[in-house]
Amino acid sequence: MDAATRLFITHGTSDTTVADITEAAHVAKGTFYLYFDSKEQLLAALKERFVDEMMTNALPFLERIGNEDWWALADAVADNMVDFTLEHADLCTFIMQQPHTPGTRDILADCEQKLNAIISGGIQVGIEAGAFNVQDPELAAVFMKNGTIHTVMEAILYERKPDRDRLVATVKALVRKILAP
Repeated sequence: MDAATRLFITHGTSDTTVADITEAAHVAKGTFYLYFDSKEQLLAALKERFVDEMMTNALPFLERIGNEDWWALADAVADNMVDFTLEHADLCTFIMQQPHTPGTRDILADCEQKLNAIISGGIQVGIEAGAFNVQDPELAAVFMKNGTIHTVMEAILYERKPDRDRLVATVKALVRKILAP
């Protein structure tokens, strides 16, 4: 899967063959077919692995809910969302540019729902604690997540060197406006 990721990012999916992948991974072509029925199934598995990594990255914030200052936690989440996207720029770009098939669409939809649930759950607890004032925590979570990720992706795609500090400062300011009492 690592070899496929490198090749897909470098050469694109249409120009990468199963033979290219097995050669880069130093395995026989038959070994590929022990794990995947097709290149599309491999793509789905790569997306699923990325989703798992995103979830693993997001879960520690659940443990922090209610255990520290709400605004410090909101700032930490904003920092993390920007940094994770910047650190995974090539993979994020690759994944976002892939067409959704029924199998990959379901994987990505599941990830989006899980991430939204983590963020909206934190917002809801913050509302109950009197720290946040949001009418629709689920929609606020979607807006914050998508606004952050897509803004960072635009910077990655269209700026020579994205200004991380500018991105973080803007995301933090917008998150505060969305959640403000």
